[in-house]
Amino acid sequence: MTFCALFAGAAPFLAAQQNLSDFLPLLEAKTRTAAQNQQVLNLFSSSDDPNTVFAAGASLVRIPPAPAQEAKLLNIIIKDDNVLKKVFSAVILTAMGGVHEELSPLLQDAVASQDHAVRSYAASAYTILNPQANTYANEIINLYIYDPAFAQRAMNLISSDEKQTLKFLKEASKADDGQVRAAAAQWLGNLQNEDAAKQLLKMAKTETSQQAASAIASALAKNSQWTLQDVSKGLKTRYTDPKAATYALALGFMTGNAVDVIKQGLLSENTNIRINSARAAAYMAGVLSSRDAALYTNDKSFDVLLLKGLIPQLSAMVKRDSSSVKVYADSALKQISKLM
Repeated sequence: MTFCALFAGAAPFLAAQQNLSDFLPLLEAKTRTAAQNQQVLNLFSSSDDPNTVFAAGASLVRIPPAPAQEAKLLNIIIKDDNVLKKVFSAVILTAMGGVHEELSPLLQDAVASQDHAVRSYAASAYTILNPQANTYANEIINLYIYDPAFAQRAMNLISSDEKQTLKFLKEASKADDGQVRAAAAQWLGNLQNEDAAKQLLKMAKTETSQQAASAIASALAKNSQWTLQDVSKGLKTRYTDPKAATYALALGFMTGNAVDVIKQGLLSENTNIRINSARAAAYMAGVLSSRDAALYTNDKSFDVLLLKGLIPQLSAMVKRDSSSVKVYADSALKQISKLM
């Protein structure tokens, strides 16, 4: 079975699930009362729909039930035939802080799941119950996409310090699985240190997975004090090369901090630099017009004003530049116009 990625403990895909739409605010809530958590637990225990079980289960890992609910979850493990529900009951029990070593075989079996998320939740819970095991570092890192706090809790048990964590993340950044690399990039970006930033720059040079490249770009933007100069140099990359889009997107995520770099790039004699700069301008407009703009700018109005300052140059490029450049300049103008 395949489950869509959950971010911040909630499932974007749930909006398409008619039977779950009413529960979205409850599942996504940062905090819940005991009565509300009971409601989520009832949803989890009564449903046989995989998406519902997954979404409610993940939400209960993030905000665990009261200790009094331990017996109910153990009863699900013993009597319920739904394997997914059994696994998540074990993960939830672990998140509650109880030490149930008897759950280890169930969790270890679930690590063999074909589903990324189930595998990661199970591996992290298993590690928490068996802190001497560090076999599942990549799965713990992959969980960071779904539940950063639970992933960090498991990581703390296999990592002695930030240096050790960085080592695990570097290894994960070279994993065959693109989603693991994306999770590693997201985690590296949040470390906010120069060594992590250097690793992100290395990743940007070789990444071809769209999901991982997007995560790298966002992480590079979060560390702009260490990455802006190198990312700016990346604008000279052949515009058809996948990493050129990564550098342009990173500048887009940097919003106002990168406008001057883009402006200078638009004036360059190098065709690739002009194209990638126009592409960065389009990405920046998209970021500033998105509902998540506040994550990337401290002053949206000011950054929009700075970006609009590129309109004259982009307009000139549409009129006079080569056909390959015109396409990107026109796209940037169209995106910026949405901010008007």
